[in-house]
Amino acid sequence: MGTPDERTGFARLVLPEVRVEWPVELAPVLRESVQDRHTLDGGKLCAELPSLWRAVDTALERVGPGCLVPESIRHDPYEGWQVAALPRYGPDGELQLRDGAEPARPRARDRSALIQALVDAVAERPSADQADALALLDVMAGTFPLGLDAVCRRLLLDVELRRGVGAGMAPLHEALERRAPGSVSAVCYLESAVGSRKAKGDPEMDNEDVVRVVRGGDGALRMAVFDGVTGDGDGSGGRAARAAAARLVQMWGSGGADPVAGPDAAAADPQPPRSLPGPRELIGELDRAAAGADGGAAVVLVCVQPDGTAEVISVGDAEVWLIRPLQADAVRPRELPYTAWKMTPAHTVYAERLRSSSQAHGDTSSLTSVLGDGTARWAHRVFAVAPGDLLLLASDGATGAERGRWVGDVLAGTAADLDASGRPVAPALAAALTARAEALGGWDNATAVVCAIDEA
Repeated sequence: MGTPDERTGFARLVLPEVRVEWPVELAPVLRESVQDRHTLDGGKLCAELPSLWRAVDTALERVGPGCLVPESIRHDPYEGWQVAALPRYGPDGELQLRDGAEPARPRARDRSALIQALVDAVAERPSADQADALALLDVMAGTFPLGLDAVCRRLLLDVELRRGVGAGMAPLHEALERRAPGSVSAVCYLESAVGSRKAKGDPEMDNEDVVRVVRGGDGALRMAVFDGVTGDGDGSGGRAARAAAARLVQMWGSGGADPVAGPDAAAADPQPPRSLPGPRELIGELDRAAAGADGGAAVVLVCVQPDGTAEVISVGDAEVWLIRPLQADAVRPRELPYTAWKMTPAHTVYAERLRSSSQAHGDTSSLTSVLGDGTARWAHRVFAVAPGDLLLLASDGATGAERGRWVGDVLAGTAADLDASGRPVAPALAAALTARAEALGGWDNATAVVCAIDEA
């Protein structure tokens, strides 16, 4: 843009000044409602979204696609959602509204605005753009509202929104709110691979991933995946993972152990049921056990109760995902019949930097919290499972990223392909993930435990 000449005031590019006046008072932007005024509970944000989609569809139908910016999404505690749409104006200054009865498909700009507004509402800082918002979702999913990553990723898929945002998002919201109508059962399957580039010719120590699965006397299924962290290849990570796993089984106890078959998966001899420790005591004990072996380990722990209540505890970069089928009558051609969302955040240097700056760079595998360093920090969530769910517990080698493809889409797509092939989805998914890790280079140990939830 040219600078006006001091003598003539001439500029090479001239833009009009546009003043927008709103006929009613605007509600606070969504981030302000959640973070500053606390008039909307961020933890319940996903449950409130179907009402927002109706307001968005109204704006798109009347004003037209391309009318949204992140600041358009607003919320009032008494009146509910408000969409401040930016319409087009003609050369004569007249407002140009859309003339059409069919649902208006949102443009990329609209979808990006919705994603940024939702992430900004729960993140520590506003996002710089859509890519920054999605990066925040990837590393902070376990601390954001559960399922928000699935919501934002579905907003990107134009085919699902061709009938309007509300109709396109409805199958996902049904899945997000689904609960078990009664008691559930849980069975898990394990696959673990060393990785060709990680193998050093020592079968005893090459695989530093350790799995423990115990069915307690209370009927709960307790699962853990430890990922040994070894800096110089001395095997200390594997020793730390095994030491922490042994201590875990002692603390969990069992009225009748039901360990999963597979490498390093055997539980200790059955012990009498005992009072189970809380997350602080549990992680503290595992931290000390790993430190005693002079090594470090990441870990994810999941407990599934017979009533359908589950909880997850995580330290480091091992991950837990929930993969859930959509209702059969809601799935249309070209739509995936499964969805997935991440249950755990990443405790990495990159994640810490990204929380405060959109310009964050760093090694995504450099951990800021591990068992064995004496100061392990953890994330803890309680959630509900339903029949048909698949819970994935994985070391980071089994969920490596593919360029341009979200891991949740990989999991949902793989589950759909396996289901269509007639194979049992849970064990086949565990095997497929370890095979995928090798296909991506075999750089790390890859362990996948897939827990299938069904009616009791």
